Amino acid sequence: MEEWRSIEMKRCKRLRSRLVGAVVVLAAALTWPGSSEARTVRDHLGLDVDLPEKIERIAVVAPLPLASVVAVYQGGDVRNLVGIPPDLLNTARRSVLGKYAPGLLSVSSDFYKGGSLNIEELLNLKPDVVFYSGAVHTETYKKAGTPAVAFTHPNIGGSVSTLRTLEMWLDLMEQVLGGENKARGIVAYGREVEAEIARRVRDIPREKRARVLILSNYNDTAISVSGRKTFGEYWCDAVGAVNVGLDVGKKNVNMEQIYDWAPDKVFLTTFTALVPQNLYDNTAGPGHDWSHVPAVRNRDCHKFPLGMHRWWPPCTDTPLALWWFAKAVYPDLFEDIDIPLKVKEYYGRFYGMELTDGEVEKLLSPGAEMRRDFF
Repeated sequence: MEEWRSIEMKRCKRLRSRLVGAVVVLAAALTWPGSSEARTVRDHLGLDVDLPEKIERIAVVAPLPLASVVAVYQGGDVRNLVGIPPDLLNTARRSVLGKYAPGLLSVSSDFYKGGSLNIEELLNLKPDVVFYSGAVHTETYKKAGTPAVAFTHPNIGGSVSTLRTLEMWLDLMEQVLGGENKARGIVAYGREVEAEIARRVRDIPREKRARVLILSNYNDTAISVSGRKTFGEYWCDAVGAVNVGLDVGKKNVNMEQIYDWAPDKVFLTTFTALVPQNLYDNTAGPGHDWSHVPAVRNRDCHKFPLGMHRWWPPCTDTPLALWWFAKAVYPDLFEDIDIPLKVKEYYGRFYGMELTDGEVEKLLSPGAEMRRDFF
């Protein structure tokens, strides 16, 4: 009898423990940001933003890649997105992003008119919350009574690390949207890639480090470089390269300056329509003679790929971009890294997508049509 009582007491204790655990889990769920409760979050401008009980309509104004990150955060389900920038819409039409989140193709971008934000059109979308970057329209949102959450960017003093910026976006997104973060694991993997790249390049003497020029934009009237306080600073630091335009920051330069720098490698972003062949053929710009530049003579020019978004700014492909950039800068040190294979594995692991060889080739070799569109 005593033995039976002892067994029953232990069983009751286990049941009480499980019941308490269930109550704790339920309480946590009721207070989790994804639940239907009004709450306050602090955004990346340091502003406290009061959010409504339910967030069912989101308008993303900026930063440009942010809507693609929202899409991945939600596993491709974008039914709650009511507004995105025109450039993001065009990116979805031309890249694998549209295949991953086809709902983006029908989201409005009409609140951008003539390359400028039309606040009235934006508010007509009746968003429960607006995602933006910078402090330009903060007061306008407040006066309209629309909760607006600012996301970090180097333009407002944020980190130049694309991986750290992505991490901060996802952390804030989790506070605002709650639910399951489907992008969880991407940043952790990115840290692993960063560490492996750093290990491989750490012993390169300063005088033997690659001299890299990143052209953030390029047209008939201006050549813009990516130096200090831009993402170009991070890319070169991450792979142990010398950013020849570091001290220039984000300014326009002329060909004489580029001749003085004599870069070994030149990288173009997809914010320009130009491709490496334009540099090789000397058709990049009127009066611009690239034939004297070492990177061009050696045919060592590259264009940042475009997958879930452009790989130069932060996006959920940033870990892949690290592998790609490292191999482009130091092909011998990363000879074992098969970039097309990495892309296929990554897209399978983090997006549940099986890409064809043709899709991978298009992703890695974007043409002029992949340039940034404002309208």
